[in-house]
Amino acid sequence: MPINATPEYFKAEEKFRSAKTQEEKIAALEEMIRECPKHKGTENLLAQLKAKLAKLKKAAPKKSTGKKTGVKKEGEAQVCILGMPNAGKSTLLKKLTGVDVEIADYPYTTKEPAVGMMDYRGVRIQLVEIPATFEPGHMSIVRTTDAIVFVVRNDEDEEKLRKICSDNFINKKTIVLRKDINTEEIKKRVWKMLGLIMVYTRDPATKKDEPMALPRGSTVKDFAERIHKDFVKNFCFARLWRKEDGVVERRVGLNYILEDGDIVEIHQKI
Repeated sequence: MPINATPEYFKAEEKFRSAKTQEEKIAALEEMIRECPKHKGTENLLAQLKAKLAKLKKAAPKKSTGKKTGVKKEGEAQVCILGMPNAGKSTLLKKLTGVDVEIADYPYTTKEPAVGMMDYRGVRIQLVEIPATFEPGHMSIVRTTDAIVFVVRNDEDEEKLRKICSDNFINKKTIVLRKDINTEEIKKRVWKMLGLIMVYTRDPATKKDEPMALPRGSTVKDFAERIHKDFVKNFCFARLWRKEDGVVERRVGLNYILEDGDIVEIHQKI
């Protein structure tokens, strides 16, 4: 029995005792190792737990090599949602995207990454909930994502998540959320974290404005390339409307730096 063990450790120990499958036992053991105090008095216990974990993983059925754990990036950006068991990750994903995910009071409800699309002022941002088992295959998704949202209940949760990311060599833009923040405020914080601007494309024929997300500091050339490479090759000029100008338009070139909210209409050589 570890010295000065936390209540979370004993909960994880109980989960291990009541686990029915190897997957549940592995997840519980990993949690016990994370929660176990790290000092000289617990060195033997930690060694035993790690040896038991290694033995279970070795005996576990090998997953099919054809199965992919990655998530194809879609939308203007991808953000991963991380949290400890029962922190509210699935609830947040459902609130922000409307996707139908299983929500329950027991831990480890989510076994595989859950994906949904968040709409922010017409821009689609992909949200990916990462299971609290933090398996290497799932953490590889986090390693290539654009940003991270931590869902926490307390400061201890945040410390654990930062350590998990550090142990997996992950260093991304991150915001920390608790359950008492409203949906629109969360969307604004996610958008701000991504460091993007919203630029609107205007079709000269329809005059319809469509939003496009670009990194802050992008130029008309970056904007045109996103639409089609020929737009740069055949570029003549761009008409630009900026909120501060009212109805007055600007006529600009490829190197003109865009700002959030700009409306751009590309004109090509005939």
